[in-house]
Amino acid sequence: MLDIQVSIESHKVIIEGLNQLAGEFPQAIRTALERSAKGIHREAYASLSGAGAKGVSKEVTSKRTGKTYLKWEKREVAAGGYPVPARTGWLRRMLDWLKPGESKTNDAGTFIAGPNEVVIYDSAIYANVIHEGRGSSAKFGPRRYITAGFERFNQGARIVSTIKEEIQKAKGRAGL
Repeated sequence: MLDIQVSIESHKVIIEGLNQLAGEFPQAIRTALERSAKGIHREAYASLSGAGAKGVSKEVTSKRTGKTYLKWEKREVAAGGYPVPARTGWLRRMLDWLKPGESKTNDAGTFIAGPNEVVIYDSAIYANVIHEGRGSSAKFGPRRYITAGFERFNQGARIVSTIKEEIQKAKGRAGL
């Protein structure tokens, strides 16, 4: 019986019970973690795909010429919505993840994944403001898109089942 526990605390997804398994099936654990990170990233990305600026075509008649034409009129969707409205797409572009043992440094800081960890992060300078509902986003409250991505992906203990599936594949390849 595998004793794997998954929890989330603030911005961290904690998966316990992998050290022994990583010694026996290192590639299986790595693959399972990467599959899980891709899934969490995909779900978090979806939470950053709310309606941004919308437009409508409006029929207008020119006062000068009397001709009728279509004019595009921009309409902003209310700020503070969820899924988080995509205005420029920067928040989505800066959402990324690290493979086990990988690290990245950028303007937002340094992100490091341990040997049996994956890290999902957003390096947009204002990501924490939106995620935690602070500063200019305080009036809207927290919009925890990374946390929501984790929770949607992990419904039905999907991370644990992905790990078990990869270990079973590895056992099959090894003839165990």
